[in-house]
Amino acid sequence: MRRLLMVVAMCLLASPAVAQPRPAEPPPTLTPVIVESPRLAPERRQTEEQAREELQRVPGGVDLIPQKTIEESRAGNLKDVLDFTPGVMIRPRFGAADESQLSIRGSGLRDNFHLRGVNVLLDGFVYGQADGFSDFESLELLATKRIEVYKGANALRFGGFTLGGAINLVTKTGYDEGLLGIRSEAGSFGFLKNHVATGQVYGPFDLYASYTDTELQGYREHSDQIRHRFYASLGYALGGGTTVRFDVSQVHNDENLPGALTRNEFAVDPRKADPASVATRNARRYDYTRGALTLRMPLGETSAFEWRAQLDYQDLDHPLSFAVIDQTTYNWGMEGRYLQNAPVFGLASRFTAGIQYFETQQNDVQFVNILGRRTQTKLHSQINQALNLGAYAEEQLDVLPALTAVAGARAQYSRRDIRDKFLADGNQSGDIDYFAFVPRFGVIGRVSKDVQVYTNASYAYEPPLVLELTAPGNLLTRNLDLLKAQKAWQFEIGTRGRAFDRVAWDVAVYDIELWDEIQNVNVLPFPGAFFTLPRFRNIQRSRHMGVEAGADVVLARDLLPRFAGATTGDALTARAAYTWSRFVFVNDVNFANNDIPGAPRHFLRAELRYDHGSGFWIAPNVELVPQGYFVNSQNANRTSPYELGGLRMGYDVKPWNLSLFFEARNLANVAYASSVQVDNAAGRFIEPGDGRAFYGGVAWRWK
Repeated sequence: MRRLLMVVAMCLLASPAVAQPRPAEPPPTLTPVIVESPRLAPERRQTEEQAREELQRVPGGVDLIPQKTIEESRAGNLKDVLDFTPGVMIRPRFGAADESQLSIRGSGLRDNFHLRGVNVLLDGFVYGQADGFSDFESLELLATKRIEVYKGANALRFGGFTLGGAINLVTKTGYDEGLLGIRSEAGSFGFLKNHVATGQVYGPFDLYASYTDTELQGYREHSDQIRHRFYASLGYALGGGTTVRFDVSQVHNDENLPGALTRNEFAVDPRKADPASVATRNARRYDYTRGALTLRMPLGETSAFEWRAQLDYQDLDHPLSFAVIDQTTYNWGMEGRYLQNAPVFGLASRFTAGIQYFETQQNDVQFVNILGRRTQTKLHSQINQALNLGAYAEEQLDVLPALTAVAGARAQYSRRDIRDKFLADGNQSGDIDYFAFVPRFGVIGRVSKDVQVYTNASYAYEPPLVLELTAPGNLLTRNLDLLKAQKAWQFEIGTRGRAFDRVAWDVAVYDIELWDEIQNVNVLPFPGAFFTLPRFRNIQRSRHMGVEAGADVVLARDLLPRFAGATTGDALTARAAYTWSRFVFVNDVNFANNDIPGAPRHFLRAELRYDHGSGFWIAPNVELVPQGYFVNSQNANRTSPYELGGLRMGYDVKPWNLSLFFEARNLANVAYASSVQVDNAAGRFIEPGDGRAFYGGVAWRWK
């Protein structure tokens, strides 16, 4: 609280008189629009409409979550803002906490902890480690002005090559915040979040800074958490349109981990923790510091060059049942990117090319854990290194006035290097290289100004993580020569658009054919063990199929008279996001044609919303999983179906720049599995979701 008051005082001392007037915020855009406007505006300065135009040039499933949607949510974790993006499964492991099971089109279903299979980006920078391993706790949604989602193999714009695509968080600059912004919210299970921010433009300079304190007692036993996040961005506009921007962030994270439950434990009391997690005081504590630099230079009216570099450091203390993990991790990288928007043979053309370098070095030591206390006895000591080098290019060419052809490719070199410091002979050391060429082809047809159809065929290539090559479940053997890279071809067809100024939609159907999909099988280290260890293997052949459908419909307008200073009428709207998924083994030697565990076959989110011109809005909603899904590859155990009902409402006092909001969740207090631990040999599959909960808050901005 002392830090919070100091930041508020500093903001109040700043003089607004010397600041340049900031551009007015663009009106919210609710439906896609195709307009051939210049592409070369800096991405951090793009309006929401410009960002949407860029996404409409992708021949596949994409989505944009605007700042208004983020600010009208609890903004506690990614589920709060991504729930209405079909095809994206974001399932918090510990209720309101950040740690989640994140999967797009079945990516990373082996993920029983943290993140893999999806490139999470901050302003186009890779967030996490060079091998693709990452977490969630350093992401602050209130410092984010929009989120861009590129599903499946549609993330080549950022050099993406994984099965799950990319989620890019575009953070705020001095142009996106008032002199002082304050937000405070509180709710069930000890949830408390305070956020203060300032943004200013001084001639060629702009500055943004924010500090967020989040605390959570947790729905479950042993799930209390604390986050402190600081973020700042300083930009400078040089002559001729050249800009330089420096971003810095610092995060302190301290969280206890309740673990997963058996079905019987869940039925008796879903609020309990895994007894072993409590006894050994499972937790995850770290300090994280990041710096990033971006230089952007126009090369004429139709081209530009971007150069970016970043460095981050994480110091981790991670007690688990089998050991206390002590890691220091350094990640650094650079990227050069060329953009051109100039005709080719008289045809409209948009070309992107880039070179990426990203590297990780991690000092990884594990100690014996006795009832949560780190001993001096080492179990493991090694240095992990991961390297990625990639070159990519994409061309978007309007071959006809209503037809755009898209072609792109990436050449990717990856290296994993393990240096054993534990055994005297170092016989657990080793290294392995991976190389791939990743092509992509697509077409966008414009049926009318506001309606598109699209299709694409894209390759995906995902080398194993260092963790997967050296997992403790391998029992002192290395998977360097045994675990192969995961490969896939994705085929997709879809349509998006709007009609009659009332209906907007986005529908995609995909088929992904996979070879050597990486699977996590948690094994018991010895008979009767109270914990499991991760072990990884390849699935020779598998298939992911799905349908993603989202729709927004204006049901009625001007239902009630205008009052309370309202200058516009009211509206009743409905929106829904439906995902059908089928992920299966194909003639597997162990599991035949079983379902791959970890994801529901059907998932639906729907909301009915009433907005009044005075600033009041109310939105009841429902989340539905009508059929339980398998949690093990034998398909012998599954979750239960569930229905959750909730309500959101708010009031914007526009003359005062004041917003009030309230949210009720799981009103029927349903006990359900929010996420699962797949293929757990101890039968600990279920990570329960929160029970009935209420949240409320207030936000104020001084411009």
